[in-house]
Amino acid sequence: MIFAIAFFHSYASQAQEFPVLRTVERAIQKNTRNKNGTPGKNYWQNTADYNIAVDFEPGTRKLKGKADIHYTNNSPDTLKSIVFKLYPNLYKTDAVRNMPLAAEDLGDGVNIIDIKTEGKQHDKSNRKIRGTNMYISGVTILPGRHFHIEVEYDYRLNKGSFVRTGQIDSGSFFIAYFFPRIAVYDDIDGWNEYPYAGKEEFYNDFDNFRVSVSVPAAYQVWATGDLKNADDIFKKEIVARITDAEQKDEIIDIITQTDIRNGNVMLPNTTNTWLFEATNVTDFAFALSNHYVWQARSVLVDSSENRRTRVDAVYDPEHIAYSKVAVYTAKTVELISHYFPKIPFPFSHQTVFDGLDAMEYPMMVNNLPFEAHNERLELTVHEVFHSIFPFYVGTNETRYSFMDEGWATFSEFFLSPMVDDSLPLDYDISDGNKYAGIAEDVPLMTPTPQLYGKARFYNKDLKPALAHRYLSEFLGDKLFLKSTQAYINTWKGKHPSPFDFFNSIESTTGLNLRWFWKNWFFETNVPDLAISKVDRVQSGYKIKVTSPGSLAVPVHLKVLYADGTKAFISRDFSCWKNGNKEVQIVLKTNKRITRINLGDAYDLDVDLTNNQWNSSGSVK
Repeated sequence: MIFAIAFFHSYASQAQEFPVLRTVERAIQKNTRNKNGTPGKNYWQNTADYNIAVDFEPGTRKLKGKADIHYTNNSPDTLKSIVFKLYPNLYKTDAVRNMPLAAEDLGDGVNIIDIKTEGKQHDKSNRKIRGTNMYISGVTILPGRHFHIEVEYDYRLNKGSFVRTGQIDSGSFFIAYFFPRIAVYDDIDGWNEYPYAGKEEFYNDFDNFRVSVSVPAAYQVWATGDLKNADDIFKKEIVARITDAEQKDEIIDIITQTDIRNGNVMLPNTTNTWLFEATNVTDFAFALSNHYVWQARSVLVDSSENRRTRVDAVYDPEHIAYSKVAVYTAKTVELISHYFPKIPFPFSHQTVFDGLDAMEYPMMVNNLPFEAHNERLELTVHEVFHSIFPFYVGTNETRYSFMDEGWATFSEFFLSPMVDDSLPLDYDISDGNKYAGIAEDVPLMTPTPQLYGKARFYNKDLKPALAHRYLSEFLGDKLFLKSTQAYINTWKGKHPSPFDFFNSIESTTGLNLRWFWKNWFFETNVPDLAISKVDRVQSGYKIKVTSPGSLAVPVHLKVLYADGTKAFISRDFSCWKNGNKEVQIVLKTNKRITRINLGDAYDLDVDLTNNQWNSSGSVK
């Protein structure tokens, strides 16, 4: 069969550009970023070394901490203040929130017992706390200088109202955002002063962490980073199992119900202090339980260095569904390393912990014990893929969540079928068809804190994921992989903006994609295609597909012949590049067509009533 295609232009093709933020233009002028999507010769980012000592009492949920921070100002600016993030203040009685919390969890928030900078104590006269931000004035941090900060603090962990952190059950806790951390100061916006109100996620610098966690001896702890004193805590048999799991491909039961019941896990201490270290990561979280089991194995992620990543499933043994999580996690890490984006997994371990949310942290995932097969599979893949975005490539989740959620959602329907093909993947894109073009639908470039209502998931997760899928169809697998790898390798350990992403893809592919970025990311367009006419001609058939909508989506036709055979015709989204509203496809065949269906399972289309043609000549 031979296919031919013709375009009917509704208006002349015009060069298209998208608006660039003034702050980004200034960064380009200062050579911190280049127009080709790479860091400029003057690119910089600040960093810190955190030495944190935490004492957590499970019975009272009281967390006490001391943080010794060495901050480095790599910017060309003299900083006259420091902005801290106090994320647990989400639970402060008077905090501004965009989600409800149980009254029993509200309280005083983070209590700053003492704070010193360069040995100077700061009282409340130059220490202002506004919601989840704390401002320290009366400081001077010169360009290129190191600055020493000491903070002593405490707060009570939430018991209910689990929002990414809190108590899971009477003996299990997932603890995140547990320390005062310095906000990002970058070359585009200066200090990141977005308050944390509950729904939005985070934007952090790449820092080094040395964290000690003291808990009663009955509790095991898992955390970001590497455990440095396993021999001081675990019995020799458990240490041997951990070592075994770090070297082998098969699942090892490190801690079982029998081990816990027989006291075969910990050395006979009253309290254990767990010491973890992590280098060049954007966050640190830990979890603890006195009754969870632990399964683990490892994956070869970099054959050139023979480097392996340990994967863990840590869960309540009553949650039988979790028994597949270690396998799913291992396969996801393997695919990330060797298939897409074909980047060696960057971390030494990936722990998935049985919690009350679906949330990611460097080396840690807090995932619900999903009963449904698809949810269990897709959310494991999704959260583990976040290891690349935003933890390897440090995107600003707070402002542009599509830069990480889009990729993670894309991984759900791109990688999940390869992780487990025992059941067909039935991914639901109905939110796009329901909410595109309604009042709450806004351009993808809208800052995430401004996203509300029904279209929120569509705009920050689903639509950018489908944009990646359609882009891969347009570029082809090879070029899509090459351009994605180039973007990742260019911006690993750094903070790209959306404009850096757009420019990077264009530079690698050598294509001008401004029309696509504008249509998908800067405008609110509606996806709608239709089979408007099918004519029998001497050589076969002429099929006219029209676009009553305005979003450039691909054309996928499934042709059914009278003899029972099928044909599939595809046109990538560039068939609408020139603003045309019609595409005519000539199908050369001697067979009689009985039906034509438009669209596949991943094609957005708000009106499906005109997506099928049958031999009677009707469209429905």
